[in-house]
Amino acid sequence: MSRPPYRVVQWATGSIGQIAILHVVDNPAFELVGVYVTSEKKVGTDAGEIAAIPATGVLATHDIDAVLALRADCVHYAPLHANVEDLCRILRAGTNVVTPVGFVYPTPSSAADFDALRAACAEGGSSFHGTGVHPGFSGDLLPLIFSRVMTRVEQIQVREVADFRLHPSKAMQQALGFGRDAEDAVANPAPLIRTMDRIFEQSMTMVVEGLGHSVERFTVEFDVARARRDLHVRSGLIPAGTVGGMRFVWTAWVDGRPLVVFRTFWKMDDDLDPDWGYGSIKYSLLIDGDPSLEVNFESAAKHPDGDEGYWGRVWTAMNGVNVIPTVCDAPAGVLTHLDLPLARPRGLARPRSATFGEPVGLPR
Repeated sequence: MSRPPYRVVQWATGSIGQIAILHVVDNPAFELVGVYVTSEKKVGTDAGEIAAIPATGVLATHDIDAVLALRADCVHYAPLHANVEDLCRILRAGTNVVTPVGFVYPTPSSAADFDALRAACAEGGSSFHGTGVHPGFSGDLLPLIFSRVMTRVEQIQVREVADFRLHPSKAMQQALGFGRDAEDAVANPAPLIRTMDRIFEQSMTMVVEGLGHSVERFTVEFDVARARRDLHVRSGLIPAGTVGGMRFVWTAWVDGRPLVVFRTFWKMDDDLDPDWGYGSIKYSLLIDGDPSLEVNFESAAKHPDGDEGYWGRVWTAMNGVNVIPTVCDAPAGVLTHLDLPLARPRGLARPRSATFGEPVGLPR
């Protein structure tokens, strides 16, 4: 006998939250029971209107107590910035949490946050899982999976190319530092950049420890490219001469050598100075060793609006949404990929409904 649908609350309704809503509403394995919004303007709005699908009867709220009173199976927590106090409050209330905003693996720099999350899980008998597409999939889960067919690993390299020109979030553009003075952006990186340092540190640590080693040290290289002309992107204006692209190299060193290397290129256009020539590969995994292998993946279909970054947002949302049943059914505690069994996504093999609503530009 099949179990009832997993009752889900979507917390925050930006580009990731909107995608999660339309999938949760359409998938019979889930029931959308609540929506928490960070914008007062969205309070009382139907979740369907927020996600550009037919009305659901679920109205958005900014009342945390009202969300907790729903006694949902899981909160899919997807704000731009995480609030550990809110996360712990949800967990202490006995509601499981899956999130794409980090917390993928404990590290010394994140020890206090993980201690608080563990304590909240123990008090509420709940489970917590941090995931996403990167980190959470391409840079940690995939290397751990593909290393199983290797006889020896010399180095793991992960490359991400993200095109943000049609990304709908002005907040994301500003938080990352696009449109800033280039020299100032390098000298004083945006707070979200420092957050990404900590998140990728967790992801690389999981890979290193998953291979049976300990991280000796981390290094970060950060550079920017200038827009050659005014860029009129979906989220606003990127003036000529300001930051139109960003390049990062995060490295985890083991025994004096770079064992795990993440190379990330985020861009608002291809007409940048300098032109680093990364092309359009979205995610690329290269494992040097015996035998060396390379895996690239990107969407096999073009987005009708040309918003190729949309698929990355789908992957970010769905790697969390699809693991909700596994997290809900797991023992209480903070659960990483190394703790969970193989996730078995529920309800995916279904006909496409007329009201599914994907793909969409998601302009809000």
